Amino acid sequence: MKYIRCLFVWLLLLSLALPACAETAEPVPAQTLYSFYDGSVFVGDSITRQLRTYIQEQKEKDQPVPDITFLTAQSYMLYTASRKFLLDSKANIMYKGEKQPLCRIIGKIKPEKMFILLGVNDYAGEEIEKHIGYCERILTLMEEFSPDTAVYFFSLTPLTRSFSSSRRRDLRTCWDEYNAALEKMCQEKGAFYIDIATPLKDAEGYLPKEYSNDKQYHLSDKGLQIWLDTLLAYAKGQYDQGLWTPQMP
Repeated sequence: MKYIRCLFVWLLLLSLALPACAETAEPVPAQTLYSFYDGSVFVGDSITRQLRTYIQEQKEKDQPVPDITFLTAQSYMLYTASRKFLLDSKANIMYKGEKQPLCRIIGKIKPEKMFILLGVNDYAGEEIEKHIGYCERILTLMEEFSPDTAVYFFSLTPLTRSFSSSRRRDLRTCWDEYNAALEKMCQEKGAFYIDIATPLKDAEGYLPKEYSNDKQYHLSDKGLQIWLDTLLAYAKGQYDQGLWTPQMP
């Protein structure tokens, strides 16, 4: 009886202690979670350029933001990013005052992580196999020029209803199919996939008007903040799963 009573008391004390520990555990600050992206490179077209501008604006307001190097060009294409040599007939990224192929720029920077959002200017969903092939070629080039760089692909952002239906085939379906194929490719090839499309969609799968600034696919400040929130959630997921440990301040 004495043993049972002691066991009961011990269990009671333990039950009281556990909630107290949970309550005193401090959440990881946003700036600490954003350090997951410190020193990384974000590659993209005008949409990614929007994110660069938005992050700079938030930084000037003393808001927590990631420290990112951006490599962007207006109308930059997945096709161009997958080439080993410069294509003068296409939009190219400027690096240190001259246009250079992406693989050679990354070979010089050698970042720990590279994040890519491309495919809009290729209309990637209309020829999925070909455009997934471009993504695979980028991974092959990274193995050659910067093998220690982890490659992350963002899903294509969603489209507004009006823009999606302006084509012969509903682009929403095309882009959803492309995103699914991109996620599968990443799983098979050892790359990483981050879904930024789903948080930006309305109940019917389109980009809502309040998240768009051009009634097509470019993002408003509200949409860009959701992208940032998604980056934060992804970093927290990596932390919660024990896949990444930030340096606590």
